[in-house]
Amino acid sequence: MIKKVMDYISHKLIPILTGENKAPYIYISNMGYLNHKHLHNSFIKSLPYLNGICTDIGSGNAIYKKLILPHVDKYIAVDKSEIHQHMFQTSKEKFIDADIKSLPFDSNSIDSVILTQVLEHIDEPYKALCEVQRVLKKGGILILSVPFIYQAHATPYDFFRFSEYGLKELCKKYDFEILEFHYQGYFGTAIVSMLNGFIWNLASKYKILRNTIFLPILLIMFTINNIIGLCLDLIKLKEFTPNFFLVAKKL
Repeated sequence: MIKKVMDYISHKLIPILTGENKAPYIYISNMGYLNHKHLHNSFIKSLPYLNGICTDIGSGNAIYKKLILPHVDKYIAVDKSEIHQHMFQTSKEKFIDADIKSLPFDSNSIDSVILTQVLEHIDEPYKALCEVQRVLKKGGILILSVPFIYQAHATPYDFFRFSEYGLKELCKKYDFEILEFHYQGYFGTAIVSMLNGFIWNLASKYKILRNTIFLPILLIMFTINNIIGLCLDLIKLKEFTPNFFLVAKKL
């Protein structure tokens, strides 16, 4: 009985209180609010670049689908059931179950590829980029975001971090011209996101307390921390950005 109550709070109540169930429009009480906010803002700005057949690789629950559809002729969600078994069982979205290192598409057949917060989870990221380059048409658009200063997540499938200069070099190597490059927050987002993650992981060691007595305290703490993070981000030191976001064109 206790387990069912805890599962209900974890998977139903907390997503309601933090806006996780309304992603990408999450609430400031969400521990990951700052990262989501910056990614969402950059994604909105990038929508006019999308066109034709759009493939969202590592799409998860396809939270950006509604935003994408008005800009494209066809939307294709791709993810790997081996990693996201629960998602494939419960989501209403139709997915192509495939590995990014071996995409089931013809060469030069896709107009736009979305690859947000995915490349760090690929054990062979260079092979993945080569495959993305293969399926994109000449002049096709790649929307890519990756973490830089970020806690370990989705373990054990967390393999790499990418610096600004390494990312730009990769684009050059695989014949992508960068059209836009965004810093996804600065020191405030980096430090507050890790602090919130630390607090949540620590509280999760005592799940019953986390989901009951601690829960309102945690949500208040996250809200205060996120406001502080927004203020600290007014000091724009790019050396402390937690994520990078870019729009690139295949040459």
